[in-house]
Amino acid sequence: MLPTIVRTTLEALKIVPQDVRWASVGIGASNYATVLQVVVPAALPAILTGVTLAVARASGETAPLIFTALSSPFWFTGLWEPTPTLSVLVYNFALVPFPALKELAWAGALILVLMVLTTNILARLATRQKVY
Repeated sequence: MLPTIVRTTLEALKIVPQDVRWASVGIGASNYATVLQVVVPAALPAILTGVTLAVARASGETAPLIFTALSSPFWFTGLWEPTPTLSVLVYNFALVPFPALKELAWAGALILVLMVLTTNILARLATRQKVY
């Protein structure tokens, strides 16, 4: 997720017009205040869009998790140990012939979809235009 978030954040900060930055500095704001109070709020919708895309992408990708993080049915114990993930669990449970495990796979898929939906709703709420 990190490369997607970093790249979209970089592009979001680049699209804030230079004139807006100069105007902030022109009225006496420091560079630090300009970045925190002008540039970041202007770029926030694009940054949150990048975060949403990264979460949606990471929650749906199973194959990279199987090959890189391996998988484990146990809790996370360290960086060099296999890591449990919901998408790998859905994949593994969907392959078995037992109806109970197939139902758990559907439940896991529903949780993944709800996670992406929740992230999208939160991003929309955070970036909506405020009318005064």
